[in-house]
Amino acid sequence: MQDQVTLDDMAEDIFGLNVRGIRSIGTSWINPGEYFRSALGSNWDGRFTPSIRLWFSLIALASLLQFIWIGSDTPLVSAYADGFRNAGVTLTSGLTFEALGERAALWIYAIAPVFQLLLFLLCLAFIPLWGRKTTYSLRVRFLFIAMIPSGSLMAAFLPAMALVPATHLTALGLILGVATFFLDAITSYRGAFPELRTFARIWRSALLAAIILALNVVANIAAQIAGIVLVTNQYGLSVS
Repeated sequence: MQDQVTLDDMAEDIFGLNVRGIRSIGTSWINPGEYFRSALGSNWDGRFTPSIRLWFSLIALASLLQFIWIGSDTPLVSAYADGFRNAGVTLTSGLTFEALGERAALWIYAIAPVFQLLLFLLCLAFIPLWGRKTTYSLRVRFLFIAMIPSGSLMAAFLPAMALVPATHLTALGLILGVATFFLDAITSYRGAFPELRTFARIWRSALLAAIILALNVVANIAAQIAGIVLVTNQYGLSVS
């Protein structure tokens, strides 16, 4: 019997992505209104990947590439190592600040998407932004469509953190925050509210992007606190 497993199947195995997923990402950039319209049907017109699944796939892809920007000699790990060093952490035998920083980075970037997802799902129930009567499930679909372009941008640019000096990581974070805000706002404006007038689309898109950005900031701060606490407890560290 002829082998029917294709490269598309392998991409699905590795990344959770396939041709439909790639098409969905492209549509979210080029013509997001088409993606939003497909969310109104139960099967996404048979053409697009469900947006929450696609968001998870982008997170998984970024995680797969962590070895590039989370390593013993990367600026991100150095920044966390300096944080522990400056906090006066007393190391146990055989432990280095670099190893501690790497472990903290791995925990933080593993926990952050969980916090993001929980905050998004909790807050969606209280955000009537869409200018139409929507079910909770439809709001979930719309929200994650709005974040697909910025999610794909983050998956592409996070490895660049390996090339940025530790002193510039905060600036890079601010730049990415501004970029994702505008991408989320523009994507929403171009597709989420087609029946509304221009001004209504502008303020709703800007407010939605601001809420997403605020929730991401809260999730990342919470993840950093949780990651540092976990690492400190794991190694039984004390602060002098």
